[in-house]
Amino acid sequence: MKERNANAGIRRYAPMIGVAAAVVVFYLAIEYLRQARVLTPYYVQILMFGLLNCMVTLGLNLINGITGQFSIGQAGFVAVGAYSSAAVTTLLFEFNKLPATLQPLVFLFAVCVGGFAAGVFGYLIGRPSLRVKGDYLAIVTLGFGEIIRSLIRYIEAVGGPRGLPGIPQYAGVRGGGLAWVLFFFTLTVWFLRNYIYSFRGRACVSCREDELAAETMGVNTTTYKVQAFIVGAVTAGAAGALQAHIIGFIHPDQFSYVRSTDFLVYLYAGGVGTMSGAIIGAMSLTIVLEILRFLADWRLIIYGVVLVLMMLYQPNGICSGKEFPFLIPKLKAAAKSSKAGVTGR
Repeated sequence: MKERNANAGIRRYAPMIGVAAAVVVFYLAIEYLRQARVLTPYYVQILMFGLLNCMVTLGLNLINGITGQFSIGQAGFVAVGAYSSAAVTTLLFEFNKLPATLQPLVFLFAVCVGGFAAGVFGYLIGRPSLRVKGDYLAIVTLGFGEIIRSLIRYIEAVGGPRGLPGIPQYAGVRGGGLAWVLFFFTLTVWFLRNYIYSFRGRACVSCREDELAAETMGVNTTTYKVQAFIVGAVTAGAAGALQAHIIGFIHPDQFSYVRSTDFLVYLYAGGVGTMSGAIIGAMSLTIVLEILRFLADWRLIIYGVVLVLMMLYQPNGICSGKEFPFLIPKLKAAAKSSKAGVTGR
């Protein structure tokens, strides 16, 4: 029996173990190409920003795609994470004066603080906002993002309207930044995959499909919708913390409502409701915008035309509701064992 359970556990986690191994190989390949000067720091930084956009979009997918809410305040959570983590490394600690052995721990602590602070704000905005639905919820979350940006302008300790310079670029291209970004991206994918396919994720789906029926069946819809807001905010806050320590400078205007709409575009262009759509949409559109950068302002027009055509001819997004196989847990073995147990009784 123990061997059977062990084999079932191995089969269950084998896809994600394979993904983790693929991520390590991918990182080593990128580092080799960078050392060989085939990939310049510019291309590596685009890749890092693409992964950060994927993290934020994955959190938004849990809120909008899985739970059925409509939030447009994701940039506000990114701002909270960025400024909270930057305050730890610039105000609380003199990061550059720390011993090299302590810097990874302090940086990890700063990212955790950024994610935690964003999660707190996710609770504060999620709890009262659930009294409204649909377009009204979108307006409330949009207002929240703008309130956060305005508040930052009045806090002189973090630079106010001038922004906050001097942030240690510990996650920068020339450091070990790609490893940190890949680590947190993989952690985000692993956690959200397990969450979505757990009973909590199923409860979130029931809120999306029919909230009244879910409440009738005993699902506390308020609890799970708030949980979705908190988890989505934590992933955005962690991405904001990494962004701050890649660039080394943050400004309130980097987190305007336009940035929130970007994450919405990533999600719905890739395919709302699937993790694959969030990843493909965020990464592909990040790269497309950089490719079109030489066109200056015209790139936004072409970008908009591409999105319109995509919505006309591919309304379900690039993935069209399909998921990567490794993101779908193999539950057949568990179902068979459960059925056998019921039959035995």
